[in-house]
Amino acid sequence: MDRQLKENMPALVLVNTCRIVLGLVFAFSGVVKAIDPVGTQIKLNDYLAAFGWGGILLDSTVLIMACILAGFEILIGVYMLLGAFSRGTSLITLILMVLLTPFTLYIAMNNPVEDCGCFGDALKLTNWQTFYKNVFLLAVAVYVFVRRRFILPFVSPRRQWLVLVVTVLISVRFMVSNIINLPVLDFRPYSIGTDLRREVTMGNPEMSDFVLLNDGLEDVTSEILEDSSYVFLLAAPHLEDASDDYLDLIDDVYDYCDHFGYRMTGLTASGSGAVHQWTEDTGAEYSFLHCDEIPLQTMVRSNPGLILLKDGVIINKWSQRNIPQDEVLSASLEELEIGEMPERSPMRAPWAVALYFLFPLVLVILIDRLKEMIL
Repeated sequence: MDRQLKENMPALVLVNTCRIVLGLVFAFSGVVKAIDPVGTQIKLNDYLAAFGWGGILLDSTVLIMACILAGFEILIGVYMLLGAFSRGTSLITLILMVLLTPFTLYIAMNNPVEDCGCFGDALKLTNWQTFYKNVFLLAVAVYVFVRRRFILPFVSPRRQWLVLVVTVLISVRFMVSNIINLPVLDFRPYSIGTDLRREVTMGNPEMSDFVLLNDGLEDVTSEILEDSSYVFLLAAPHLEDASDDYLDLIDDVYDYCDHFGYRMTGLTASGSGAVHQWTEDTGAEYSFLHCDEIPLQTMVRSNPGLILLKDGVIINKWSQRNIPQDEVLSASLEELEIGEMPERSPMRAPWAVALYFLFPLVLVILIDRLKEMIL
């Protein structure tokens, strides 16, 4: 047995190294999509529009597809890393790479979208870089499938179903939280702490489309960003689709601003007709400025969402479900915690996200090992 192990050692090392590489890539790709499911939804809509299918599916349907895609990639990544269901996992991975590689070649040659979005906003690759990456992964997937008998599993076959249950549960909970409360990690150019005035003035290409226009189509971007006081921006890319479930909270914020003399304005990519309809339906007393939908969707993954600026710096952001309530808005912003740049929470760090997924899986491995020892 030892002799056979020594003879096969090179194959064992190489195939398990390759499947760990595949597992890490798939897991990373899935997790960054799960961090920002709405961003993945937007990217899927870009693909649908590029192939002439834009508007066919409801946004809610595309969001569900984005979550399924992220969850599937996480599951494949976890299976590869743990060596679970080695035959099926290696076959599915191979089929995926066989399908994706020519597709990414087509994308690279025709450039219907700027980047594939395979790693979300965390790591942007050109379309040609994506194709070369997939060629490499295809070769690795072929080798892993051919030599799958050398895969060493971390969990015994009788308890591999636990890996499925645990991975699905933590992935679903993670994605739901990121949809409701905004992404736990913000890789976008409009993250909290960004000095918009400086970035726009310096001509940051990622913010070239951040232009605010009033009803007279006059550029008032500088007026907003140079305001030395606090400014609340209610970002609603598409007012036609904006939720009205939290209008009371929005109205309370407006009343608060009116009381303390802060500016509050809406930002939307919708036309004047939609703005008029929103005002009529909601009784909104705040005015709207017009902005391209891309920066609005990038600034806050909520329709509508609330953004707080001071001296052109993004102080805080809230989804519609987390808009500050009356009991929080009890004094001027100069006296309140929400008026200060929030301290970076340890739980909003890459290592915390990694632990969120790793800890339950390590627990499954330990339980499996203990039961194997007992039996």
